[in-house]
Amino acid sequence: FSAYDDAVHDSDIGKDLYESRNMKQPFERGLIVGGAITNAMVVTKGRFPGGHWRNHRDAEAPLVRTDRHKRYPKPDGKYTFDKLSSVFITGNETRDDAPNHIRIERRVDRDVAEMWQWMCPAGVYEVPGDAPESGPVDLVVNYTNCVQCGAITAKGGRLTPPEGGDGPLYQIT
Repeated sequence: FSAYDDAVHDSDIGKDLYESRNMKQPFERGLIVGGAITNAMVVTKGRFPGGHWRNHRDAEAPLVRTDRHKRYPKPDGKYTFDKLSSVFITGNETRDDAPNHIRIERRVDRDVAEMWQWMCPAGVYEVPGDAPESGPVDLVVNYTNCVQCGAITAKGGRLTPPEGGDGPLYQIT
C-alpha cells in the first residue's frame, strides 16, 4: 500500500487534501476566531498555520445534561405529537422481522442511554424501568420504529440503511 499512498500523496488529490486539512479544528475556538483561521488557510492554500492539528472524536467529548426535556410541551395531537404517533405519520414500513440496522453497544452508561432516548424522535431507544440509577444499563432498541433521523450517531452509534428499502416513506408535500 506504500506505493498507492505515495501516488495519491503526489497527485492532484493529495494536493487538494493538503490544502483542505485542518478545516474543522479551528472552529473549536468559536465561529469568529475559527472563521478567521479557516479563511487564512484557504488564502494560503493550507500553508498557514501549518502542521496537522489533532482532532478528537465527538463520542469522546463530555456529555452535557440539561432538563430541557421536562419543559417540552405535552402532545396535543394537533401541533405536537407523541413519539409513536410521529412514527405512524412517517409511514414507516419496517417489518418486525427485519434485521437490526442500528449498530450500537447495548450496554452503555445511563447518561448516554437517556440522551439517546430523549433525542430520538421515534422512541427507538428505551431505558428499562428496572435499570440502575447510575452506571451501565442494558438499552432496549426498538429498531423497527427508526425513522432514519441519525440521532444515534451522537456518542458512538452508527446508522446503516435498513434491509430492502424498509423504513419511513417520506413524501414531499
